[in-house]
Amino acid sequence: MSKAADRKRERDETEVDTAMQELEASLNRDADMKLKALQTLRDLMDLKDEGYTVQRQAAEAGVLTMLMQLLEDDAESVRVDAAKALTAVTRHSTPTLSRLDVGKTIGFSQTPEKVALNPVQDSVAELDGVFNLLTNMRFSDSADLTAAGTAALTAVCAFNRPNTVAYLRELVHRLQQHEPKALLALEELTAGLDIRDDMAVLLDQAIPPALTLLRTGQDGERVDAATLLASICEKRPGAAAFLVAEGALPAVTKLLTTDDISASDAAARALWVLVKDDRKLLSPGRDALGIEGVKLVEPLLTLVEAHEDQQDKEDEQQEQQQDAGDDEDELITDAIGATKSLAVDNGDDALLLLRALAAQDQDVRDKLKGQSEILGTRCTVM
Repeated sequence: MSKAADRKRERDETEVDTAMQELEASLNRDADMKLKALQTLRDLMDLKDEGYTVQRQAAEAGVLTMLMQLLEDDAESVRVDAAKALTAVTRHSTPTLSRLDVGKTIGFSQTPEKVALNPVQDSVAELDGVFNLLTNMRFSDSADLTAAGTAALTAVCAFNRPNTVAYLRELVHRLQQHEPKALLALEELTAGLDIRDDMAVLLDQAIPPALTLLRTGQDGERVDAATLLASICEKRPGAAAFLVAEGALPAVTKLLTTDDISASDAAARALWVLVKDDRKLLSPGRDALGIEGVKLVEPLLTLVEAHEDQQDKEDEQQEQQQDAGDDEDELITDAIGATKSLAVDNGDDALLLLRALAAQDQDVRDKLKGQSEILGTRCTVM
């Protein structure tokens, strides 16, 4: 190593030591001093450093314990900045994230085992109560607290299974304590995860409280519960049979027949996941749905048609975007965004449900007479 590099390293170490001394000194001072010390610490972070020099040195000096204390500060602004500092200390470097993103996009052989991940993450789980504090922030009514807490949880859990399990355990506990906000947080956390071992056990524990909220929650809570339960069924063999045995189908069909298209959309996916391996549940003779099958036809048709219209509009707008000049790009992008804001995501599931219902219920077949295109050529998923 050159003398210039040695001097830079020594200078960096001195700056980190000074920042840590200022942070420690601020713990018993006013909010302004704490905010200043936290900002100084964050300014030292080099997001491109794959060696995590500053983060390592700060961790060795006890930064996580200090941040833990500041996450409990009386001042909201201090808690927000403490969460931002935790994000900075634990997030992976920009080059690492870029390599992982490229690998995910084009299949390039960059995996978490082959890149330089932030080692400070591994010390977070040793902080007793940190996931409780950060989850409190995420579930806060304050937009600033929610954003800072969510960002910190994302950084701490990224490509770190032990931390993800710890956060999952906290969310399941919150759900068991009847906190509806845990539904969406669980859905987001488990998306794309390899659910096995301890994660599988925890996710199974989320099923009963989620089912309770599906039955008794407010409108938005019921939608989130249906979404989570559908995802669990896709990840956990046997979950669908358990939910059917526990009488989940009437709660799902009730949600499907509401006037809210987003609720119907979530319910269509949940109902399809629950019955697709035992479609005789849709037969009137089984009396499992809690409603006549024919009463599901109209809401399902609405979803199918809305989904098709949405796809047609998106295709048309993409063609316009390709043909448009630079001056029109922003306008067309806004139009696409407006279309997606009303998106029906589960039109294919709704169509499959219609087909399955028609196969099991003569009244449904009679209702759909003259609409053979709905049950035939439009189905693209089996």
